[in-house]
Amino acid sequence: MPKEPKYENEFIKYVFADEERKELATEMAQKIVTLQQTEDDFKAIKSDYKSRIDVNQAGINLSATRLTSGYEMRSAKCEVRPDYAKKVWEYIRVDTGEIAKTKDMTADDLQMEFEE
Repeated sequence: MPKEPKYENEFIKYVFADEERKELATEMAQKIVTLQQTEDDFKAIKSDYKSRIDVNQAGINLSATRLTSGYEMRSAKCEVRPDYAKKVWEYIRVDTGEIAKTKDMTADDLQMEFEE
């Protein structure tokens, strides 16, 4: 009785046919395009989140500065009155009546004006 052949699976070199190489090249090109698009999407998302983080950080910095200093500069309507005794201009807040600031008068400010 003849001996039956023995079979085993073995990893061996397989040379791709030209058609298979073309298919592999097309598949690889598609994967490269997909990868590039995914990387571009990631960069856009990362940039968007970086922008959001920066906006929040700026808000935190502003709040911290305001809290630490205890004040902020704002525009307020003021009446400007001369105080010749002190040689200053007084800036009086219209809404509260308090003197918001004073500014020294110049030599020109102290000159008397003639009425015509």
